[in-house]
Formats: sequence, structure tokens, C-alpha cells
Amino acid sequence: MLRQVLVCLISVLGNAPPAFGQRPVAPPKSPSERKHVRAYRLDTVPVIDGRVDELLWTQIEPATSFVQQQPDEGSAATEKTEVRFGYDDRNLYIGIICFDSQPGHIVVTQNRRDGNLVDTDSVQILLDTFHDRQNAFVFGTSPTGIEYDAQVSKAGLVDSGGNIPRAGQGGAQQAGAAAVNLNWDAVWRVRSQITERGWESEMVIPFKTLRYNPGSGRVWGLQIMRNLRRRNEQSFWMPVSRAFDLTQVDVAGDLENVDLRLHRDLQVVPYVLGGFNQDYSRSVRPTRMSRNAGLDVKYSVTPSLTLDATINTDFAQVEVDEEQINLTRFNLFFPEKRPFFLENSGIFDFGAPRETEIFFSRRIGIDDSGAEIPIDAGVRLSGHAGRYDLGFLNVKTREVDGIAPANNFFVARAKRELANRSSIGVIAVSRESLTHFDGKRPFNRTYGADANIGLGRYGNWQNYIAKTDSPGLSGSTLAALSSFRYDNSHHQVSLSYREVGRNFNPEVGYLERANYRRPSFGYRRTLYPDSKRIRSIFPHFQWNRWYTLGTNALESAFEHYDFSMGGQGGEMLSIAYNRSFERLDVPFEIFPGIRVVPGRYWFGELDTNYATNQSARVFAGLRTSTGSFYSGTIRAFVFSAGVRKGTNLTWTGSYARNFINLREGDFTTDLVGFRFNWSFTPKSYLQSFTQYNSRTAQIGTNIRFALLSTSSNGLFVVFNTRAATVDYTDPHGIARVTQSRALLVKYNRLFDF
Repeated sequence: MLRQVLVCLISVLGNAPPAFGQRPVAPPKSPSERKHVRAYRLDTVPVIDGRVDELLWTQIEPATSFVQQQPDEGSAATEKTEVRFGYDDRNLYIGIICFDSQPGHIVVTQNRRDGNLVDTDSVQILLDTFHDRQNAFVFGTSPTGIEYDAQVSKAGLVDSGGNIPRAGQGGAQQAGAAAVNLNWDAVWRVRSQITERGWESEMVIPFKTLRYNPGSGRVWGLQIMRNLRRRNEQSFWMPVSRAFDLTQVDVAGDLENVDLRLHRDLQVVPYVLGGFNQDYSRSVRPTRMSRNAGLDVKYSVTPSLTLDATINTDFAQVEVDEEQINLTRFNLFFPEKRPFFLENSGIFDFGAPRETEIFFSRRIGIDDSGAEIPIDAGVRLSGHAGRYDLGFLNVKTREVDGIAPANNFFVARAKRELANRSSIGVIAVSRESLTHFDGKRPFNRTYGADANIGLGRYGNWQNYIAKTDSPGLSGSTLAALSSFRYDNSHHQVSLSYREVGRNFNPEVGYLERANYRRPSFGYRRTLYPDSKRIRSIFPHFQWNRWYTLGTNALESAFEHYDFSMGGQGGEMLSIAYNRSFERLDVPFEIFPGIRVVPGRYWFGELDTNYATNQSARVFAGLRTSTGSFYSGTIRAFVFSAGVRKGTNLTWTGSYARNFINLREGDFTTDLVGFRFNWSFTPKSYLQSFTQYNSRTAQIGTNIRFALLSTSSNGLFVVFNTRAATVDYTDPHGIARVTQSRALLVKYNRLFDF
């Protein structure tokens, strides 16, 4: 093993080809090289029981002859897979047979809807229903019949803003949150069984769940991926280079002969909610009863354009945010989880994720402290019209005394799709105050234009420019980015330049910092040794600099040097060195009562990270850091572990501690999280999430029980509690006070017309 690592290092440093046998598979050069399979119109429909053994299935030609991507790229899959497609006027039917010579060794690690399909035997099917090589739907399942679905936009390309992913963030072309919407939920059915042949599955996907262009003889883009977990083997129907993954829409094959009728879909989802809420920060009526009702409506204006409306919106069933400890002087980022804002969210994406996002939906209905601001009503029109992606959003929020005025939010987005993963687009975002509120600007507007250009098969060039309009702020209100990325199976190069003006103020977006220009450069070399233990070795580095506009003085710097490797069973090991610089012009409160004095600070840390096979019954990970930090030192570790019992019970936990010693003072921080998941069936579960944050001296618990009739509709029982503690880990003199608690029962039901 050591010899192989040294050979890889010599290969990287000498820029020589790796000394291992490899068979790269490039994406197709022309449509004639794409594989194709036919969909068959059915006179009778199959019984959906999870066994693909009826006569009608045997009369359909299957998609088969899968090819490995991992571990032996280009070789035939070690086990046979057959996928058949049939349809009638209402539904698409998919029959899947995953042959397995050892059915008793099939790996199943969980049984909950939208569960991670990486650590279990699974199949995922990508359907490019517009055949535009840019947008798609993904449907996946496992031997227990999990319902897994997602939306893909922007050809599945990651939008990194010029950053090379760090170890543990996935391989090349892992799609980002904007490109792949994992939180999208569709109404469809699936049944699976483990049989004497392996495991089998039958899917029923209503056409009105999908968005498409109607007509006879239509062709859809199609890709199928099978995960054989005990061998950590990923195979594809359409051969895929290691440079890409399932969501790379433009390398998909073709599903032919899809005869589609025009389907209008009207879905009405009313809800009722009841319970109580106790908030002891209120001096008057700390206990209040909760009684509410509302309505969501979804209508297919065309088969490819959807109108959503919501009245008196409620998100009681959504899981709470994960706690974070902020040791920087910049804003923290929390992802969107609310269902209304998730469908077609990729259409509204604009900017650099988690750094400069022009539209960030969490600015609607949530204030800066995380408190909920009621949404009275909202409408959204999103989808496709020919080669155009269109998105319009208008939402009205209620006034909350002491927190926010009543506001009207409006977003308009249009994008023209071009060949080879390219597109051009514009966006407009507006917030208008409907009531007066001291300290809040009456309005805020942002405008922008962007262009994404695909260069060859592996290159991508992203550009945008945006401007804000806010009362009292003028001059230096622009932001812009130009980012180039080249990514094949062995080399990843990232080069970018961005600039954000001092008064750039996207109030309905996310802005990490302003008043800077930032060049960045990164490179990663990936090697695939012929080894029984090591699957890949990927040394990489990232170099970022932030310069203050006007003075061009260095404000911040970040350098990341990493040597990482992945094991054949899914293990991961990395050793990294991070070097940072921060210029403080004013004191920075890093911890309550401790302020770092102004100055120029260079500091560095050695970081190690190891994770075991996450599909095992017991799994764990450990990350350690040690080095200098501002005027002193830092020592930190993060330990995580989990255990599974069968396919339905999972316990996971994590503990992170920072030991920080500065000239200005010493302190420690603790962050503890514990999750429990009991999935009775793929559509019923009991989940709990408990967190402790020593920085805020609070412990909170979120418990959710759900009995679902469809993907996101049914009965929800939610209990939340939050308590304050001086030091929850100290058994002496604990002063814990309940700050709030709530018990809510919500029921919503889908009426489909």
C-alpha cells in the first residue's frame, strides 16, 4: 500500500501518467453513439407487487448490458440488470430486475423515504423528459421500496464559484444544491421485493407528476445507475466516465417511442393544525393555543409549466436547522427546507452558492434570528416554455411587532437554454414594505444577468453581473463573477475572479461579505490504483485571496493543501494543511467577552479526517485539527458514529469540541447532535434530533412522527423544546431553564383532479 501511494505521488509531481491500467470512457461524441431503448404502450397494466414476472414484462425489450464506472471503469457489470418501460394514457410503468448471484448478501441499510441510496443496494433512473440535455427528473428505489426523487437542472453541473471540493465532499462533478434539488417530492408509487433472482421493483409514475412536451413518438433522455453496495460497484446503462455522475444529463441515452397525451393536473392540499406553544421569553401569555388552517394548490398550466399557490402557509413538519458554532466574522449559511420553495428551485438559482446568492428563499418568512414570520399568501409559476426556463414568484408576509414589517416579495427569472450545457438569463428580485417599520428600508431591488458556456466536453465558463437598488445606498452597488472549470476523470482545474461592491445589498439574497475582489485557483489530480484496498487518490489544493476594494490591501487569504484517498469499501482518509490570513481593522468578538484585537494574523492548522465504511452496521468518523489561530492556538476534533439495527432503526451522533487559547483569553466550545430514526415503512417514521450548543448555552429537541399517504402529505405530530443551561456537561450547579416548547398536530391531504 505504501509503495502504491509513493508511486502516485511521483506520478503527480512528475506530471506523468499513472502507472496503473485504466480504461477511460468518454461521453458520446454524436447522437449515433448513444444507446437507446423503446417504451411500449400497454393494453393491460401490471399488478404492482414488486415482482417483474408477468407476461407483459417479458414482451418488452429491456435496457441491459450495464457498464462499470466504479471500481473497474469500462468493464461489464458483475451482475446483470434489466429495466423495462411501458405506459398507458395515464402512467409510466418501469420494471426493474437486479439479478444477484448471492441474494442473501444484498445490502439494505435503511427504509425511509428519500433515504441516501449510496450506502444501500439501489437503482436510480434519470428521465430527461424535454430531451434538452439540461433538465431531468430522478426516481430511485432500493430492495425495501424506498421512494427517492429529485430534480436536475443546469445539466447537473456543480456551481462551485471557483472552489475545488474538499475531501469528503464527493468526486468530480458532484452536483451542488442548486443543480440537483434533492428535496423535491413527487406523487408516484413503487414496490420492491428480494427474490430468488436478486431483487426486483415496479414503479408507477403518473404523467401528470412529470413535466414534458406532449406528442407522439417522443424521445426522452434516459440514464440508469445501479449500486451494488457489498462490492461498492456503480454501473450505468449508458457508459459514464469517472468525470461524471448520474446527473450529467448530456451524457444520457435515449428512451424512444413515448406517446404522450396532454395531461392537465390540479392538486389541492388543505391542512389543519392544532396544538399549543409555550414561549417563556414572553411576559404576557407565555402559553398560547395554536389553531390554523390553510391551502396549497398546484395546477399544470401546460404539461411543462406549473402554477403553485399557497394561502396561510405553515411548515410545522419541517425539521429544525442544525446548530453551528461561528468562529469567523462572517454570516452563517442555513439551507432551505420548506416544501413550497423547493420545486423548480434550480430555475431561480443565480450567483455563487453560499457566498453571493441573488435570491435566497429563506429571506422570506424567516427573520435573521430564525424566528418565523407568517406567510399570508404566495404564488409561483415555474417550468419550461420551449427552450426557455421561466420562474415567477410573489409572496406576501405578515407584519410582526418588533421584528419585521409586512412585505411583498417578487422574483422573476428567465433563462434561454443553448447547446452544450450553455445558457443565458436574467433575474429581478424585489422586496417592498407594505407597512412602516423603523430601521427598515421601504424597498430593496436586485437585477442581474448571467451566462453559462459549455466548452467542449469537460469545460464550463460561468459569468454573472448583478446590481442592487436600496434607499440611502449609492455607488459601489455591483457584484460580478467569472469562473472557469475544467473537469475530467483525472484533472480538475478551477479558476475564478469575483468582485462585490461596498454597497451591494441583496436583502432577499445571501451575502457572506462585501467590498472585496477575490481571485482564486484550484487543482486536483485523481489517480485510480490497481489495488484491493485503495480505489482513488486525489491530492488537491485551493488558493483564495480577498482584497479590499479601493485600497487593494489584502483582507483575507485561504490556502488548502490536501492529500486524500478513498477505499474500495467506501472508507475515506485525508491529511490537509490549511493556511489563513485575516486583517482585523476593528476588534472582533470571537466568543462572549473575548475580543481579538485589530491586527494582521497569519495562522495555519494541520487537519486529518477519516471515515469508515458508512454502509456497515456500525460506522464512524474522526476529524482532528491543530495549529495556530489568530493570536494563539486551536485544537479541535469532531467525532461521529452511528449504528443500524436491521433496515428500520438508526442511531447517529456527533460531538465537536474546540480548545482555543488566545492572548485575549481562553475558551472551549462544544456542539453535540444526536439523531434517532425509526422507519416503520418507507412512508411512516418516528424521528428525533437533539442538539446542544455551548456557545448559546442551549439544548433543543425536535421530535417528529409521520404517517404519510403520499410523498409529503398525511398526519404529522411534532414536539419541540428548547432549554437554557449554564454548562449542560457540568454535573455541578446546573441551571437549566425551559425557554420554549410546543406540541403541534398537522394533517394535510392531497386531492388530485
